[in-house]
Amino acid sequence: MAEKVAIVKCADYDKNKVKRAIEKIFELLNPDFPSEILLKPNMLSARTPDQAVTTHPVILEVLSEILPRPVYIGDSPPNTQKTIEYYWETCGYKEVARKTDAQLIKLEGKSTVFNLNISGRNVSFPVSDVAFSKPIFNLPKFKTHNITILTLAMKNLYGLIPSYPKGLLHTEFPEPEMFNRFIVELYKLLEQKIIFNLVDAVEIMDGNGPASGRKRHYGYLIAGKNAACVDFVCTFCAGLKIGQVPFLRIYADLYGMPDIEVVGDKPEIIKNFQAPSSSFVFKIQNIPVFSKALKKIADQLNIIPVIKHNECVKCLECYRICPAKAISKDLKIDRKKCINCLCCFEVCTHRAINVKKSFLAKFILP
Repeated sequence: MAEKVAIVKCADYDKNKVKRAIEKIFELLNPDFPSEILLKPNMLSARTPDQAVTTHPVILEVLSEILPRPVYIGDSPPNTQKTIEYYWETCGYKEVARKTDAQLIKLEGKSTVFNLNISGRNVSFPVSDVAFSKPIFNLPKFKTHNITILTLAMKNLYGLIPSYPKGLLHTEFPEPEMFNRFIVELYKLLEQKIIFNLVDAVEIMDGNGPASGRKRHYGYLIAGKNAACVDFVCTFCAGLKIGQVPFLRIYADLYGMPDIEVVGDKPEIIKNFQAPSSSFVFKIQNIPVFSKALKKIADQLNIIPVIKHNECVKCLECYRICPAKAISKDLKIDRKKCINCLCCFEVCTHRAINVKKSFLAKFILP
């Protein structure tokens, strides 16, 4: 039987419009929801809802009102000096809890350590016990990402790993291909706990997301039970092919992509969608005719972070977040240590970090 994915128009974040759109999705897919659901938004950064970086709070407000109670809201943002309470306040989730009696919970407490073998490389990492004690309603934001090309339902589950170990995993998998393989296996580990996926695609981000790309209006909510199928449909809406999104390509190769039935409104292809700068690097690295020597050169075609010192306010968030300890307190980047994970780029709320092509990439990439 084909996996259903619903696409429903939602012009803006007016609460009544959002509620009607979500109710239509539920009518189309007829899900059966238990109580004590964890709403897992994308709370990447302490950004206000209008910046299209985090899942919009109105969506969480509507769900907190119509799902069986009690409802919980939780995510684990990057490891910075900001408190989780500051994230809740800035992203608008504290107000949601006040209005609806949804309970904000921290994912930094008790965790269970898991071991995965990723292409012959063993890695141990913790996952918050909350992920295994409550059914997860996954609420990603439709955005681009320089390591995964798109960050959607499968990638959003990375937030169930507590903040500090999450950063260290980038040092375990500095190669984009390996990191994307980890995202796939993490999803398979958690798959049975995910009861639903609903993508906030009312306002999206393209270009060099997931925090400093170009905000755009799209006007849809996209939802389904199977995260891989939801991500596939979102990829189609962006005008991309499955082979251009590495974690979807890997998933399809390893596990196969189920048949998909799209229900609801006819989706529009996003006009002039800008993939991140790294998208061409992935194309180069996956051309079969490349010899090993050329692939070794391709590995140097990196997208690197560059601090704009004239715009930097010296908050030192990039220094604290860097898993490779490649950024010094005087805000200089050691290129020999830098693994190009772009955690610094993601966490900078002042847009004082750019991503640029590496020295070799300048001469080869378009």
